[in-house]
Amino acid sequence: MSLATAHDAPIHSNLLGRAHEVVADIHQGGATTLAVAVLVGGMALFLSASVWRSLQGDHRPAGSAVTVLQSTGLAAVFVALAYQVRAGGWLTGADPAVLGWFTGHRSDWVTGPAIAVTDAGGPAGTIIAAVAIGAVLSRRARSPIPALILIGTVGAAALASTVTKSVVGRTRPPIVSQVLLETDHSFPSGHATGAMVLFTMAAVMFGYGLPPTRRALLLISAAGVTVVVSVTRLYLGEHWLADVVGGILLGGLAAVIGGALYTIWMDRTRARVAASTDENYTHSGRSDPTTMGRAA
Repeated sequence: MSLATAHDAPIHSNLLGRAHEVVADIHQGGATTLAVAVLVGGMALFLSASVWRSLQGDHRPAGSAVTVLQSTGLAAVFVALAYQVRAGGWLTGADPAVLGWFTGHRSDWVTGPAIAVTDAGGPAGTIIAAVAIGAVLSRRARSPIPALILIGTVGAAALASTVTKSVVGRTRPPIVSQVLLETDHSFPSGHATGAMVLFTMAAVMFGYGLPPTRRALLLISAAGVTVVVSVTRLYLGEHWLADVVGGILLGGLAAVIGGALYTIWMDRTRARVAASTDENYTHSGRSDPTTMGRAA
């Protein structure tokens, strides 16, 4: 090999390496752009479908279509966020700053209640609450179906959260930032998922048949409880911001599907009861020829 060839070899290798980096950057940039487009489009689809549902009021001729649109929108946003988390995309850029803010603003009088809330919102607390709420709903409806729908929806969300954790494989915040040591995967937050699906489902199920204002208040209350539980996870340093956002999205997706199933069941139950009542009324109101003859 000549001296010139030996001299050019490192330059050639450096150029190839730089070219590979540029291609990788372009590929990553394209994937990020696509993920952001899917996220924005999914959110717009969900919000549009939600507005459509609110305009329907108590009339649900297109309820199935609205549910599909809402579910598709939330699923798209969740998948896009999960991809960004796995790829370390810019959507996770605020995570360190948010974690640092919460860890830098801890105080003894907040830490104790935060631990109590996060313990109550854990897997065991969520299961107990789901069983208790389901029992009340089933007793009121005189059927086991409401409890089965609620517990099944919460369980499906928990399973989806566990599977997603394994697929994404995100590590928890540094141990030094955690108040309660947790070392399993981080995305999405199981606490945020459980709180969102449980309390949103409870609001939908208890709010069935109520005026729109009261249903809205129940949903706002459910959102408030979910936010409190999610904030405790950030405050205690157990999750990144994207983790709790992902949990809320996943829990909301499960609640949309579970709430639609409950609404369909309740609509059909009411229709059967109404049909049975009308039939009984018709039978009781029939003219009796014998009675009419006596009266005459």
